[in-house]
Amino acid sequence: MIKSISIINYRSIKEIYIEPNPLCAIIGANSVGKTNVLKAVDLILGEGWATKAKVAKELFNDTSKPIEIRIDFKSSIPHNYYGTEVNIHYITLRMEMYPEFKCEVRLKSNDAERDYYVNDEFKRKCHFIYISSNRDLGGQLRVTNWTLLGKIMKEVYQNYINFYKGDEDKLRDTFKEIMIPSRKFLEDDFDENNLTFKKFSESFIKHCSINSLGLSSNMKPELNIYNLNWFYKTLQITLTEDHTDKVFDSEEVGSGMQNLILISIFQTYAELMGGSVIFGIEEPEIYLYPQAQRALYKSFQEISKNSQIFYTSHNPNFIDASRAYEIEILKKTLQEGTINTKKNTQYINAIQAKKERFRIFTHFNTERNEVFFAKKVVLVEGDSDKIFYQTLIELYWDYDLDKKGVSILSCGGKGGVSYFTGLCIAMGIETYFSIWDEDEELDSPKLLNQTKSDGKGMELSPNLEEFLNKKLGLELNSKSSMKVKQAYNVAKEKITSKQSILLFEELKSFLEE
Repeated sequence: MIKSISIINYRSIKEIYIEPNPLCAIIGANSVGKTNVLKAVDLILGEGWATKAKVAKELFNDTSKPIEIRIDFKSSIPHNYYGTEVNIHYITLRMEMYPEFKCEVRLKSNDAERDYYVNDEFKRKCHFIYISSNRDLGGQLRVTNWTLLGKIMKEVYQNYINFYKGDEDKLRDTFKEIMIPSRKFLEDDFDENNLTFKKFSESFIKHCSINSLGLSSNMKPELNIYNLNWFYKTLQITLTEDHTDKVFDSEEVGSGMQNLILISIFQTYAELMGGSVIFGIEEPEIYLYPQAQRALYKSFQEISKNSQIFYTSHNPNFIDASRAYEIEILKKTLQEGTINTKKNTQYINAIQAKKERFRIFTHFNTERNEVFFAKKVVLVEGDSDKIFYQTLIELYWDYDLDKKGVSILSCGGKGGVSYFTGLCIAMGIETYFSIWDEDEELDSPKLLNQTKSDGKGMELSPNLEEFLNKKLGLELNSKSSMKVKQAYNVAKEKITSKQSILLFEELKSFLEE
């Protein structure tokens, strides 16, 4: 498994360092660079070979500087290099455009000064399987060298050869003999008046013979209803439904069903061929309904006990606040490029999360998980506060919260505001603003007091309703059973644009930063 990732000068990334967990959620706004992290790992550990032929201008953040990628492993990987046994601790890539195209990938051992080249054996022991968001679902359901299904079938075929003590010719001859009855059935000239496979075969071979005249060697095609070089290449996945006996090819069903099949293949691969396999999956939520998304996220958690999974997502169903230590939040600035927020690991770690799992459970739901995805987040006590500020902001400040990527979260009271404020600080989320009432006393008010001093929040005295009564001469009831409706009506009808700015200038400034 990967212990750490260092990427310098790759696409939108100027420099980033990540210490991933076995399950690593990479989240952030669109175009922030999430995919670039996965592509960097794929470049150095993926199925392809990084050579100078791969050098391209678009890979560089700054073409005058080299791309440098380093991946350290949690445990050393035993590697036989031309008869020499070495333990590989990390792998590096260096790519340059100037003064000439150059790309070097090297294996490194802490026990030796020399470098080692990557070979097929190392790729088999440690490889990265990348499933992009732009996935060809139909193509992924075919058996080829480059699909998950193909890799599984290739392993099955190789194991069959091994079972025959490496005698592949004997395996093929045995298979051909067993298939004779099936061939006779399928290749029979069963209808003298219509097209049959036998007629097609005879005509095709005849034309090949004619067309090969004059060649240095005759072309003698053989038509098989199976692939002698790879028995399982012709594998087809078919589906039936409960309400019909009709059989569907997997390539004929809808994208949602195809994605479920692909995810099932991925889970099967992880179960049967996991271990040193590292997966990178973009937007696993694509085409899945909410319950299936949650089920897949649970499956990720199970798979990550033995393998490692990196995934990007925009979906709160793929985030668990009790596992916040698995989250890498990315942001992008003109000066720094793509960077990750710096977590306070003293508070954000597996041990701490286990201690506070019940407290976290009471504070979080799918909606509140938006704290991890929003460009900016406004933390308020309850639903009445949320509808008040949402209505006021969009009605008087001409500010579209959704377009701007801003979430207003109802935190379940003043204690909830304090909790989520602390979470933002611990996760390195700087774009938050907290609003709370003065009237409720907390056991530990220090955090909110500091938040107010830092200009990251405001306290209403004694609460929102009484604050508005005092400032606007209203008669709102803070104990009303209709607080949400009351708050909405006040924001829409009882306050002017000018008053909204005067009363909540700090909030407006935060949104406009």
